[in-house]
Amino acid sequence: MKRHFKFLALTAVALSGLSLVACSNKANQASDDNDPAVHLHYSAAASLQKSLTKAYANFEKTHPKIKIDFDFSGSGAVREKVEAGAPIDAVFLASKADTEKLTSSKKATEAQAVLGNSLVMIANKNSDIEEADSITDTLKTAQKIAIGEPATVPAGKYAEESLDKLGLLSSLKSKFVQASDVTQVLSYVAAGNADVGFVYKTDAMNNKNVKILATVPENLHEKISYYTATVTTTKYNSQVKVFNDYLSSPKAQKIFASYGFSKK
Repeated sequence: MKRHFKFLALTAVALSGLSLVACSNKANQASDDNDPAVHLHYSAAASLQKSLTKAYANFEKTHPKIKIDFDFSGSGAVREKVEAGAPIDAVFLASKADTEKLTSSKKATEAQAVLGNSLVMIANKNSDIEEADSITDTLKTAQKIAIGEPATVPAGKYAEESLDKLGLLSSLKSKFVQASDVTQVLSYVAAGNADVGFVYKTDAMNNKNVKILATVPENLHEKISYYTATVTTTKYNSQVKVFNDYLSSPKAQKIFASYGFSKK
């Protein structure tokens, strides 16, 4: 009889423990469900606008508690905003130099190369200018050439580097129509305000109003790479890391590839 009562007592204790664990798990789950969403401010290169927005839409399906507000501009302009203390949690830049300026000054950390791209010369889709075997010949006949402001737009810097190596920079500078980012270069060319322009391959591929005349040889300019980095003043390091890690994942890379980016 004593053994029987002892067994019943032990069983009751065990069941009570299981009940407490279950209640605790439910409470934790309820707490997680009720946790407020974290809102991040992410500044990125203008050439990433469509692809990064699409990648985030996919990310949000599995991470509904991480909300991200994006703004897009030239990588140099993004860097300057971070240096000025703007409330930014993370950056995604099309410039190794701008990324290194932020990390060396300890304005950002955990920089990681994520994507690659190519520089192309474009014209309006209805332009009489045809695909060029010689970039030099096309540029010599063009009246206006749209490029991003080299000091703040990496694509503009890459274009200047290329023209300098071709020995054309000094003779063509008077033809330049400078833009605040690659999106504006596209607008100038699409509207007929410039005969040709220099943008990334991904920008040209995803704009129906322009055509690619030529791809600029990679040996004429610095390698084009895109870097993510965490701004050191953010309060949300773990959430930024989750999103930045996702950007390097096969699922995100597939989305970027559909827009013409290459894997890093």
